[in-house]
This record gives sequence, C-alpha cells and structure tokens, in this order.
Amino acid sequence: MKYACIAAVALAFGAPSAFAQGVPVAAPKTAAPLDPARLAVAQRIAARLLPPGIYKQIMSGSMDAIVGSVGGAMKAMPLGQIAQMGGMKVEDAQKLDKIDLTQIMAIYDPHWEERQQRMMHAMFGAMGEFFTTMEPELRDGMARAYANRFSLAELTDLDRYFGTPTGAKYAATVTTIMTDPAVMNSMKDMMPKMMQQMPHFMEVAKQATASLPPPRRMEDLTPAEKARLAKAMGTEENKLQDPKGTS
Repeated sequence: MKYACIAAVALAFGAPSAFAQGVPVAAPKTAAPLDPARLAVAQRIAARLLPPGIYKQIMSGSMDAIVGSVGGAMKAMPLGQIAQMGGMKVEDAQKLDKIDLTQIMAIYDPHWEERQQRMMHAMFGAMGEFFTTMEPELRDGMARAYANRFSLAELTDLDRYFGTPTGAKYAATVTTIMTDPAVMNSMKDMMPKMMQQMPHFMEVAKQATASLPPPRRMEDLTPAEKARLAKAMGTEENKLQDPKGTS
C-alpha cells in the first residue's frame, strides 16, 4: 500500500494542471510592493482560474481513475519487483515472480482490493477538503504571481479575454482538463511503467545521498548533545534510542 499511495499521490499532483498552475511559489517576504492596479486585475484573473471548490472537483475527477490504475498496476506487476521495492535482494526477489499476488491476497486479506480502494478514496477526499481550505491563499498567491510577471496592459488583455465566452470556458476548464477521461486513460497506461521504475527511482535517491555520512547513533553524541536532544524532544535522556533500522 505504501507504494500504491506514493504512485497515486505522484499521479494526482502530476496530472491536473492546477497543481502546477494553481500553487505558485511563495513570494519572498522582501519582495517589492506590487502595483495596486496590476494586483486588482490579477485578482480577477486568479478568481476565474481558481474558482471556489475547484480542488475538490479535481480530486473527485481524478480519484476513480487513479484508484483503478494503482490497483491494476499492483496486480499486474510481478511479485519479485514488489519485493525489490521493499529491500529484498534481486536474486531472492526473482524467485517470487511465479507467485500470483492476487491469490495470496485473496487468502491473507479477502478485502484487500476494497480496503485499498476505501483508503485511497478517503485519502483523496481528505486532500480535496484540505486544498479547499487553502484556496483563498492559493488565489492570493496566484494573483501576486501574475501581477509580478505581467504588465498592466498584459493583465488587462488576459482579463478581457477571460471575459469572452471562449476565454471564460478556457479559464473554467484549464485547471481540470487533465482529469478528462481521455487524459486519465493515458495516465492508466503510464502507471504500470511508473511502478516498475520505482526501484530505479529509489536507487537514484539513495545514490544522491551516498557521499553523505550516515546519521549518528546515540553512542556518537556527546553528553551535551544528548541533553539538548532530550530537551528538544520533551523526554528524558535515558529514554533516547536509535530509530529502528539504523545500522
């Protein structure tokens, strides 16, 4: 389920253009004051591009296709590849490829597929609710980004275009176009390939930190550092211990 969630979240955030277009990078606190006239027009544009409830609509539109594609990808992937994701050696994992994952799960957890679907539905629903609460801030960030990047004349042109029937339709659609069935069907084809590449993604991430020294163990800390750590964690020094899996 861990990798299903990773893949689903990656697809959810990679698919809808809203997540690329509607979540601007926060402007530095030292940014110069914006021209009020530009900001006013940019706010109208942001309101058209990110109307209230848009994120809940996006998550709802993506949910069914993503849940289905993740489940199908997990069942289609050889068990050995899944085992490699969990850290099993390649030679040991390859011995498992003849095992049918669906048969195993039918015995171990007859409700596995329904459980997975419920978990994913709940997660996407909660994500939709969260982004809904963030929409005012996101619209404000988008307005500031547009005011920073476009002149007043350009902003006025955009606002005028979004006021036309075609422009209004585009503004209402651009954020959700990636949840269209035509696009989501192509995403389904991508999911098994993405899951197969997960060991490679993890290996690349591992190699990126290979030159760094490993995290220190408790025995490596000085008495002063242990005291500081215990205080920061709100516990006693004699209760400090290395995380599980630390070598």
